[in-house]
Amino acid sequence: MKTNSNKIKALRLDKSWSQEQLSERSGLSLRTIQRIENGSNISAESLRLIAEALSADPSELILQKKQKPQTPVESIKKSFMEYANFSGKATRYEYWWFLLFMVLVLAIATIIHEQLNQIVAIIFLVPFLAVGSRRLNDIGRSVWWQLFLLVPFGQIVVLFMMAEKSEITSVALEE
Repeated sequence: MKTNSNKIKALRLDKSWSQEQLSERSGLSLRTIQRIENGSNISAESLRLIAEALSADPSELILQKKQKPQTPVESIKKSFMEYANFSGKATRYEYWWFLLFMVLVLAIATIIHEQLNQIVAIIFLVPFLAVGSRRLNDIGRSVWWQLFLLVPFGQIVVLFMMAEKSEITSVALEE
């Protein structure tokens, strides 16, 4: 069966245990713990032992259903629908598809007419700031980093941040 390896790792780190300590407390080999945390399948008995050692419900450690991957169109639509949400989280996938869409639409608008580009830029401003804020929240950074977009060459700093992996926290895993 497939386990939520991120949740197992987060629970282990919450207890400030190393993989070796979890191995000793659960009675499983260190290599088994490493495989589980890397996403390998696990037997029901191993799951029970790990859940017991971590004082967790075994059903919490199982991946319930495989989420359907989000399409680029869904990512862009979600970014527009949540234009006023500056406090949630956005994945790299969602942010980069929205940015690509925005750049392409702005390029087409520029080709059509210069003033159309300005109108489209104003329309995209709030959704772009919102998805950027959610992306920065996802990596554990302050939303104020977006101010670097106004500084010459500051965009490079922000783009590197937006490419970082999501921050994994035990709170995020419970959602």
